[in-house]
Amino acid sequence: MSANVQTEHGSARPANAAAAPTTPEIPLVNPVEIILMLVAFAGGAFGAAVLLPAWLPGLSASLLGETPKAYWYLARATGIVAYLLLWLSIVFGMVVSNKMARLWNGGPTAVELHQFITWLAIAFSIFHALILLGDKYIRASLVQVLTPFAYSGYEPFWVGIGQFGFYLTVIIASSFYLRKQIGYRAWRMLHYGSFVLYLVLTLHGIFAGTDTTAPATMLMYFATALSVYFLLIVRIFDSIRVPRAMPHVRKSAPTSTTAAR
Repeated sequence: MSANVQTEHGSARPANAAAAPTTPEIPLVNPVEIILMLVAFAGGAFGAAVLLPAWLPGLSASLLGETPKAYWYLARATGIVAYLLLWLSIVFGMVVSNKMARLWNGGPTAVELHQFITWLAIAFSIFHALILLGDKYIRASLVQVLTPFAYSGYEPFWVGIGQFGFYLTVIIASSFYLRKQIGYRAWRMLHYGSFVLYLVLTLHGIFAGTDTTAPATMLMYFATALSVYFLLIVRIFDSIRVPRAMPHVRKSAPTSTTAAR
């Protein structure tokens, strides 16, 4: 006599029957909080680039002197912070995918951190770009800052690569909220582009960043890239070692006629 399992609709099914595959639910960060965070960072960058010199000329002159460099320093600092946040976001994403989150505080927490840190990296990237509007040496317009490969001054190709990487980051981060519309498989394939994105932004930092020659900066690029691709190798071997479970097919019991033979 086989055991039956009562479903939530009241119908019974065999206990050893395979459950129907379900699309995993992913906790989402509140989009209102994301919008407020991005507006705050954009407003801070605009204020530092445009309003500070206009409202506080004495303080601005005392800090910047005849050749303003504070904007350039802020752009460099926020660029490094944005890169490290992106690295941390990818690490959390890899931790979830290779099931290492079980050793810590669970998958849902890691997924929420993965999303939030990604948007925080985007916010710092916005500040990193907009603060350059106040730099008198760069002399970039808003259109040049926002349009990939539109800037023709310092390292235009690698700056354009960074701009392209920024928009790709926004697309990947936004896909969390479009997963049901585009489908789970397409969403996963889009997220695989994070590794290309990380490579693109690493190249942007190395070839467009003025701190690349510093040993600490090169060590940062080397250590973060090594950790990301180490986790990628772990994920690949984990997929090979534990193949995807196949649907369970229960063999029918032999009939009495077959048994008699």
